[in-house]
Amino acid sequence: MLFLAVSLGFFVENQREHYVEHQRAKQYASFLHSDLVKDTSNLSQRIVYMTSGIKLIDTLIFILKSSNPVTSVKKIYELSTYTYSNPLFTSNNSTIEQLKSSGSLRYFRSRNLVRNFSEYDNEIQNMKIIDDRNLYVVEETRKFLTQFLDLKGVPLPRIVAADSSLQEQSSVPVTLRLYKKDPAQFEQYANLCTLKQLDWRNRVRLMIRTLNSAYNLILSLKEEYHLE
Repeated sequence: MLFLAVSLGFFVENQREHYVEHQRAKQYASFLHSDLVKDTSNLSQRIVYMTSGIKLIDTLIFILKSSNPVTSVKKIYELSTYTYSNPLFTSNNSTIEQLKSSGSLRYFRSRNLVRNFSEYDNEIQNMKIIDDRNLYVVEETRKFLTQFLDLKGVPLPRIVAADSSLQEQSSVPVTLRLYKKDPAQFEQYANLCTLKQLDWRNRVRLMIRTLNSAYNLILSLKEEYHLE
């Protein structure tokens, strides 16, 4: 009888621990799912913005390499919003970091879920590496623009829907003019635009890959924990 009582006690304790771990896993899954919904929205909007920007920078390059670019000063200002902007993606990674640092990832029993979690985390890290590596493109372009035109006349970028309020320009009137007009300056700007396009094409490719990884992880979470 004593043996049976001890065995039953171990069984009950085991079941209780299993239940607690499942509840913790479900809570983490809910937090992670919420973070991923925000991430996929931000990624999607950046992909749309940058894909459009790549095409419009083509127009800017065409103008800069034309026989008389000074006749299109207003258009140069308008399109320079894309060359000046730097739509970095920052993930909502608080839950991911907590899962990794605390060892709580062990609560996820599904191998497919853990694999998708690792793939998404790896894609986020890859994007950070590329962003840091290509930061010089942003710095060089902005440095050039400060000496080429009046930045107050460059429209503020609308990268995500929430940026609509940022479109309001300064009430101080700005005369759209170019500080330098020699062919070498236009050629230099065109080259910087080409670098920007190469950078954005690479980053868009990585963002699409990251977005797909996020969707796979969301699907795994929904299947495992029946999340809405």
